[in-house]
Amino acid sequence: MLISIIIVTVLVALFITGYVLNKKTPIPAGCENLTTDCASCGITSCSLHKPTSDKVEVI
Repeated sequence: MLISIIIVTVLVALFITGYVLNKKTPIPAGCENLTTDCASCGITSCSLHKPTSDKVEVI
């Protein structure tokens, strides 16, 4: 029982340490103003995906 508590405590401490270190890391040059590009994404149900007008209406 004690070993499992120690393992969970160590895992939580590692997670918190990684989170804090990640927040302190500066953003690399050239990545400050990234925009979403849906050209290579195949998920059409995404809220960022703009509908295309390439479809032809069949009458």
